[in-house]
Amino acid sequence: MTIARPWVIAILAVLFLSVAANLVIAGFAAARFGGPPRGPQMIERIVAIGIRAFPPTIQQDIQRLAEAEREEIRTRIDAMQEARLRMLDAMRADPFDMAALDAAFAELRLRVSELQEAGQVIVGEAVAAAPHDVRLNIRMRRGPFP
Repeated sequence: MTIARPWVIAILAVLFLSVAANLVIAGFAAARFGGPPRGPQMIERIVAIGIRAFPPTIQQDIQRLAEAEREEIRTRIDAMQEARLRMLDAMRADPFDMAALDAAFAELRLRVSELQEAGQVIVGEAVAAAPHDVRLNIRMRRGPFP
């Protein structure tokens, strides 16, 4: 018994789609359980993303200063994450309490502001140490790509 050519093509297409769907699902599961990088790798990644608009010499200074402040940055990131969890808990609470949610929002704003402040101090120190001709090469970024 032989299978007609159109059926063979259809079966192969269905098998290909099935394998592709399984790989996508496996990728999502791996990302979900693996999660984003934590610790030093996460901080270095955040810093690297945030400093792309700066000339290389300023980028190096920012990375060096961020490395020196790694523990402080990590502490502030953890505090922000804990505030986010408290905000989510307030949103899920039963009975819902708007005052608790407002307090959670206020705490989250404070923790985000503290993290931004730590980053801004580092950037400020690096920019202040750079000569004027290097600072002239700082550019504005538009969107996720350089």
